[in-house]
Amino acid sequence: MKTNLTLLRGALGALLVGSAISANALTLNLTGFTSVGSQAVSVVGPTSASVNAGAFVGSLSGAPGFDANPFYTYCVELTQTFGFGSPLPGYSIVGGMSYAGFGANAATIVNRLGKLFTYLAGVNLPANTQTSTAIQLAVWESIYESAPSFNAGPMSGGTNFTVTSASPTTVLQATSLLAAAAAVTTNLYSISVLTHITQQDFLLIRELPLPGTLALSAFGLVALTLARRRRA
Repeated sequence: MKTNLTLLRGALGALLVGSAISANALTLNLTGFTSVGSQAVSVVGPTSASVNAGAFVGSLSGAPGFDANPFYTYCVELTQTFGFGSPLPGYSIVGGMSYAGFGANAATIVNRLGKLFTYLAGVNLPANTQTSTAIQLAVWESIYESAPSFNAGPMSGGTNFTVTSASPTTVLQATSLLAAAAAVTTNLYSISVLTHITQQDFLLIRELPLPGTLALSAFGLVALTLARRRRA
């Protein structure tokens, strides 16, 4: 997962993610699932869905840092679809706190997802098909489940999201990932969404800058401003 997240955070480094960016000007092209593949699952959330679940790989054009850089992602919604192999224009990038699909629970969802990917980066996942599918289940659980049983996992029988059919070992791993993510104390990632009016929305994960990096950046901006004033 470290390799995957490196591709994501490198592509996002030059972008501001507090609100919509380049509205409807980005073109997404997902080529398929990652090399580890996917598994069939059936879930119930805002709607019932029977799909192959796992990480996707693709490219995005029209945003600085993305062109010609492949990135990995996961589904956000259960109510929209998409297709592999054909360019999908009309996407925009929205910060997780501003993403309408997260609604009033945006802060909780962003925190959950940030902790999940912080944990995944630390253990170098996904390594196989089962893990890739388990991560997608954990993502959906993090987004849709608001019941107190959230940390018990996607088969907890919660009120908002339940897995009705999947490999038992995959569900068990998704549950373990959720428990491990909930125990993360330092969140290293922020969450953005690649969103479209009629197509599936996808996650974009951005590594948060270290405090020292922020301080150096601020110092550099101040120094640059002072130098310009002296020249003026």
